Amino acid sequence: MKIVILDRASLGDDTPLSVLDKFGEVVSYDYSDPGEALSRSKDADVIIINKIKVTRALMEASERLKLVCVFATGYDNIDVACAKELGIAVCNVPGYSTDSVTLFTVSTVLALSSHLFEYNSFVRSGEYSASGMPNRLTPVYHDLCGKTWGIIGYGNIGRAVGRVAEALGARVIANKRRAVEDATCVDIETLCRESDIISIHCPLNEESSGMINEARLSLMKQNVILVNEARGAVLDEEAVARAVEEGRISGFGCDVYSVEPFTEDHPYNRIKHMNNVLLTPHAAWGSYEARERCINVIAENIESFINGKNLNRVDK
Repeated sequence: MKIVILDRASLGDDTPLSVLDKFGEVVSYDYSDPGEALSRSKDADVIIINKIKVTRALMEASERLKLVCVFATGYDNIDVACAKELGIAVCNVPGYSTDSVTLFTVSTVLALSSHLFEYNSFVRSGEYSASGMPNRLTPVYHDLCGKTWGIIGYGNIGRAVGRVAEALGARVIANKRRAVEDATCVDIETLCRESDIISIHCPLNEESSGMINEARLSLMKQNVILVNEARGAVLDEEAVARAVEEGRISGFGCDVYSVEPFTEDHPYNRIKHMNNVLLTPHAAWGSYEARERCINVIAENIESFINGKNLNRVDK
């Protein structure tokens, strides 16, 4: 069996891949453009990808291809319908990054709500020492206790974020396609109106694409903190950038973008240097522990497939 990893660099150089060696030959490439991905997959039995697009053209050209493993939970970069048509199995890795994304989400909210980087810059610059004052309390910050934290997408990650939010004393409300008994579920308009903090953790699909648009931004409180840890395209990115510029969002954090990395003409370039904006390079999923869990589950997915079982199959 030949296993080809098409974008090794995006997995992190320290991710332990030796767990795959027992299955046969493992060939890895740091990155593959669409043409390279197609040619490098032609003699593969299994391909492992993170962000590479797995298209009909790639799958039809790969006569030996039997299994696509995505190093992620989301699989919107794979043409699953085509894979099913061609008899190619597709497996994802659910739940591996819950703790990692929760850490990043809460860290982003805390940094934005406490103006932590601005206070740190005041000390680093020497202004604190030069001021002669023992303390500084501007910009003003507020407790999270008693605030309302709205969570869009209440799966494993949303629930974990909700537990931390409640531990900080916040009231948690959630927007979920199907209401659940362990959360106060509301429609998205209500969530936008009532929340002081909004964090997004839903999958990208037809329903969620562009869900945070100008109309819903206009419902939000002026002091809202908005954090996106889902997919870039769940936001109307131009509308969000404009709302930040106009002071209609007090804090904005984002780890995901519709184009990654975002380009020079992306609207976030206009706001990335603002003190109330915290942008990170799609890193929230990738603690070492999360990546180790992920590759171990991929090995389990491959072994399951070899044994005729359907562990984590998304094409069924």
